Amino acid sequence: MRLAFVGIQLKRLYRLVLLPFILTACILLAGLLLEGSWSPGRIRPVMMALTQVPVIAAGLSTAFVLNGDPIVELTESTPTGWRKVQVTRLLIITGAFLAAAGLLFIGLHLMRLWPRDQGWVSIITPVGSIFIVNCLVFLIAVLTMSMPTSSLASIAIWLFLCFIWDPYITDPVRQRLVPMIIAAAGAIFGWKICSDAERNVVKVAAL
Repeated sequence: MRLAFVGIQLKRLYRLVLLPFILTACILLAGLLLEGSWSPGRIRPVMMALTQVPVIAAGLSTAFVLNGDPIVELTESTPTGWRKVQVTRLLIITGAFLAAAGLLFIGLHLMRLWPRDQGWVSIITPVGSIFIVNCLVFLIAVLTMSMPTSSLASIAIWLFLCFIWDPYITDPVRQRLVPMIIAAAGAIFGWKICSDAERNVVKVAAL
């Protein structure tokens, strides 16, 4: 039953599940093409920009799948419940983007093109970014049930990490550990709020 439910969600979201792997393939291909004609020093700034694309895409994809569904009331009237639907969608999208981020890091690390590479520990940077953005977007989506608000929040979170937090904390573990703890706490809070069936139905009806 659980596998069937996950399969239903995967069937609905398969395009967004494929998206991070397509982005990863395109970025790795760009790295391979540039590697033949540019020096690593010239390529890394380009990779620094390109490696942010999956993080942005992860947040926007999460905002999309968690909002705008007109069947909240119907779902809440079944044993499945809206919370299970939302959490399953979050896990599917986040899992796909995390897996693709890991592959992207491995590829660029082996080509010695990963920006600010400090060894294998640097994998926490892209993986942590996606985890942070998606967990906080989940919280915003639960609180507002608004795709525009959730989308703007995902961009704001990414901007904060990219331009305010990361430049001043260079150690990869310290750079991601505290935000990941905060994001996980936010996701847990959103998970608890999402259990209120009456609130979910009323919130959607008011939109």
